[in-house]
Amino acid sequence: MPMLFPYDHYKTVIEPFTAYYPVGEETLAHQVLQSLDQAAKQLTALLHVDMPDFEVLLVNMDDWPLVPHSESEEVDSPHPYMTDLTTPATLVVPLEIDPIFGVVTPEKFAFMLYHELTVAYLEDDPRPWPDETPLWADEWQFKFIALWLAQKLNNVEGVVNKDGLEQYEEAFEPELDGKTPVTIRGFDWYEDTTPEEYLTYELLLEQFAADLLKRYNVSVISRFLSAYRVESKQFLSDQVTKMLADALGSGAEEWLEELVYF
Repeated sequence: MPMLFPYDHYKTVIEPFTAYYPVGEETLAHQVLQSLDQAAKQLTALLHVDMPDFEVLLVNMDDWPLVPHSESEEVDSPHPYMTDLTTPATLVVPLEIDPIFGVVTPEKFAFMLYHELTVAYLEDDPRPWPDETPLWADEWQFKFIALWLAQKLNNVEGVVNKDGLEQYEEAFEPELDGKTPVTIRGFDWYEDTTPEEYLTYELLLEQFAADLLKRYNVSVISRFLSAYRVESKQFLSDQVTKMLADALGSGAEEWLEELVYF
């Protein structure tokens, strides 16, 4: 029988979200809740979805092995993640972020929180998800909205993970076919996929989000979701590409194909 998380060792705050945090981490707890509250107001206005019900758990690293989780990657490389193993769902936030994510600036930390909050909002949207789609079809949405929040609330210019882009800059070098070694549409998750490979894909998605936000308005997400959130549908990658191009408008299909990493 798995050990239960020691909530009784943690302090609790109720507003604006119920949150549990280690003794002595009141300042961090306040910062996390303030960031989430500001982002939630923006997401409610953008997506026309009420704030989903969830709690926040700031975790002392001594207790990290006991956190509720459903996937090994959630805990093998500590970072914020949302889990529905609890009722209500819990946004789990470690006090220390795995070094694979580089230098964790305040902007990067907030970006991680925004990403998980965006996932919660889109999961709470009452419209059905398609039955089967390529990996990138869902994940570009989370990255796009999270980066929009980072640019709007934290005055980020371009991408957040600038150090990651520098470290993995070879991922953006085109090969003889004109595309990068890994492309957003070509990437998939396998049992032997390494954390570094997935991080590269995540960096490509973030650059894609930055390029979209530089060229288009955030309202494109609403037009995309109207076509995408359809029950009992199976979408191939080319179909999702066409759907995104239609949401973006005239000339977008050609622009997308010109992106070497897409």
